[in-house]
Amino acid sequence: MMNNDLVAYLQPAPNRYDPMEWRDVTGYLSDIKVEPHRLVLRAALPPGLYHFRLETKDGAFDMNTAAVPMVQVPDGRLESVGPWDLDHLSNVMAMPMARTYVNGRLVGGLWFDMPGPEEVANSRLRAEFGIEATEGETEIKLEFVERDRDRIDWQRIRFLEIRKDDRSWRELLPAEQSRPRLYLNAEDADRLREQLIGRPEFDRICDRIRKDGSAGEVDFDLICLAHLLTEDQEIGQMIKRRVLEVCSLPTWSGKADPLVMGGDNDRGISLKLYMTALAWDWCRELFDSNEQAVIKDKVGTYLQKIFDFTVLQRAYMGCPSPEPHSLGTWNGTAIACMAFYDDLPLARKILPFFHGLFCDSLRLYPLDGKNVWVTYFPYHLVRYLAAAHTFGGHRPELSDSPFLDRLGHAMLACFNAPNSQELQRGLRTKEHRHLAAYLNRFHPTPDISSIYETFVEQERRTAGDVALTLFDLLYAPRTSASPAPFPHAPFFAKDIGMITFASEGQSAITGSLSAGLKAGRSVSFRIMPHNREFVPSLGSLQLNVDGSPVLVDISSYGQDSSLSNTMCFEDGGIYTQGQYLSGNVGPEKSSYIRRLLITDRFLYAHAVLTDELHPKHQVNHAERILVVDLQSGTMVISDSFEGEQLLRFATHLHCSGSVTEWGAGQYRLTGGQANLIAGIKDGDKGLTDEEKGEIYVTILNDRQDCAVQIEEPSWHPSYIYGLNGNAGEQDIRFGRFPRYRRWRLEYPSRVKSGAFLFALTGKPGEVSAEGNTVRFAGGARLLFADNDPFRIAGLEMKAEAVLADNGERMLAIIGARTLRMGECTLVFDSPVDLEVEVSDGELAGVVYAPTRHFLSTGEGIRVSDWQYAPHHNRSHNPWMAQIQSF
Repeated sequence: MMNNDLVAYLQPAPNRYDPMEWRDVTGYLSDIKVEPHRLVLRAALPPGLYHFRLETKDGAFDMNTAAVPMVQVPDGRLESVGPWDLDHLSNVMAMPMARTYVNGRLVGGLWFDMPGPEEVANSRLRAEFGIEATEGETEIKLEFVERDRDRIDWQRIRFLEIRKDDRSWRELLPAEQSRPRLYLNAEDADRLREQLIGRPEFDRICDRIRKDGSAGEVDFDLICLAHLLTEDQEIGQMIKRRVLEVCSLPTWSGKADPLVMGGDNDRGISLKLYMTALAWDWCRELFDSNEQAVIKDKVGTYLQKIFDFTVLQRAYMGCPSPEPHSLGTWNGTAIACMAFYDDLPLARKILPFFHGLFCDSLRLYPLDGKNVWVTYFPYHLVRYLAAAHTFGGHRPELSDSPFLDRLGHAMLACFNAPNSQELQRGLRTKEHRHLAAYLNRFHPTPDISSIYETFVEQERRTAGDVALTLFDLLYAPRTSASPAPFPHAPFFAKDIGMITFASEGQSAITGSLSAGLKAGRSVSFRIMPHNREFVPSLGSLQLNVDGSPVLVDISSYGQDSSLSNTMCFEDGGIYTQGQYLSGNVGPEKSSYIRRLLITDRFLYAHAVLTDELHPKHQVNHAERILVVDLQSGTMVISDSFEGEQLLRFATHLHCSGSVTEWGAGQYRLTGGQANLIAGIKDGDKGLTDEEKGEIYVTILNDRQDCAVQIEEPSWHPSYIYGLNGNAGEQDIRFGRFPRYRRWRLEYPSRVKSGAFLFALTGKPGEVSAEGNTVRFAGGARLLFADNDPFRIAGLEMKAEAVLADNGERMLAIIGARTLRMGECTLVFDSPVDLEVEVSDGELAGVVYAPTRHFLSTGEGIRVSDWQYAPHHNRSHNPWMAQIQSF
């Protein structure tokens, strides 16, 4: 039945007697009062949560009013960027905000959603929010704040609908009455005392707490653990002072307007709840009855604020999500609910709400264990999961997770892959060890002890020591294990469309290709648009050489695909070009990896990028093919497009060092500036900025048809570079940012179609091309067959491409339609990928297919039983079988 969750549908109903009149089309609501800047509804709603959605008329909102002037580098001029959600320079919402009251109580500021490209083009806004109804009549008042009344009013709203809210509540009860019960119980604490007291590493932590703990240089949870185990009075007084100081603050946000983003509603509040919760659960005896009353009052106030905020802000941080802003806000709140479960009725009431959010969020994580930022996204998740397991006993709803099953190996496989956000960890592996320790204790994972030890050894080697954290002390393996080696095989994170790879050549080349929904394709239709916060991937390539960033995607305020290592159409080309966030863009607007085959020698990936481009460019298809020789690190890239109108078409590579022309269509690109790229937030990362690492670019197609430009790109640095984060520092002199160089391969004039073929190599002259064949150093070759019949190594076939090793004994066949060897024949209903070995007139290998019903004709070749392996790491296709000629 359609709309069975619908409660009411309100819309303006102006008439000659009342131009401000509204009506409920369903007839359920009749008490509706509207003024230009205020809407009041009254209804006898059954108790529970309700979901509201509203939308403005087209042309109702001037998007320029939500733009913010940003410093552009390298020229230093101010340029308008937007629309934004929060104007963080002035600490006001850039989107309109309405104070929201339920039964006369202010529950928060309702923020309009970030608009997508269609809303921007049509000057239209949307908002989604929720409220909690209790027994009796419920009054809801929405009142636009004073600063927004010139740009929004209720006459510009097209409709407001009310539905039953679908967010789930799940009970979580304490398994024990004794304390502690967060992260450990009394028996665990006794065992830890025996294990840790007297050990040099724990003694060093206690000494550091006594020396630097008051200055905030030591994590507060470590300080609380030290007191729990040692009962040291000096450490206890430190905890007491810190907690009472926090609880005596008039506000925890410090914002002039606590309703704005980052006010009484964000991770900063959650962190204070988290630290207070641990002090209460582990060290409550430090506080007398009056001090306990002060603590409970302050915690109760902020539990109510965060609950109200989370119910209200469905579109921002109020629905299940895999992203850390939401999870980071919820985890401190939910952990405080556990700590104060026996002391505050509110904690008992709202814990099931937050537990439900975490349970449902866990289901939204990528099935293959890798987020785009592999450690940052699950960090807050597992902090909550560990607390829930120890508070409520082992929780099956938090254990059945394909994501957690594969997280440990994904972290290991992707550790050395290039990612500028991961550079911000510097020389430390805190997040990796945090996650591995959690898995060791709560989610048994094969080889996790060795994986954990790998991250310990990595930090010891690069930083000189290991900065232990709470989870290291609580959950790390207690028996020694040999470090697991970093795998050389490429890792295919199918759910997010990312491939990471590493070479075995003289230079250590590691890379990644991204073409997919970065939040995960299996969940992107089920999460709020604001939680799909990433720039479209567009087949972008990143490379490290010898551990140094060389090819870097430039992270800029204002989405700009011209700053990625991919194709560029006009000034960029993506659907969301120029926006701060993507906003309301459906998951169908995404690139994807169409074909993938990974062998012991080669990686072949075909990415289709068309749907991420703006329709105004009228591109029929835009595609990137990446081929990697995993022995040498040589990469061949084919970029192509075809469209309906003339466009400026180019391919961009951005390096963090220098670009030098070497002649004959060859260029040397270098890396460096690792410390600068990591940003100045949280201080120096201990990395080096020296120019380091090199890659050579060779143009393989006709150089007469194209030209190369070398330039410094313009971009808008984020606040981690000392710019665009504070209104008083909007001057390039305050910035400390990396300087990039762009290598641009372009057509001199606009074209309706175009294609580039070029190679990236560790040394110059390692690859050549003639016709549709590319030859690698040593004799291996790549043939772009384009489904035309051809022969190779005694085989006749129709396929999209073939890779042959030096002796043409091992073949990787991509997109095969037919395959013949003498009297042996295979004809496929749909294209398949094959790895085959040809020897002495015999054929053997593996076929990867999208379905087990792929075979039209098979003569002289035996096909084994089919295996369904959706997470295998060789092909995009989930079905595989052995083939053997006979």
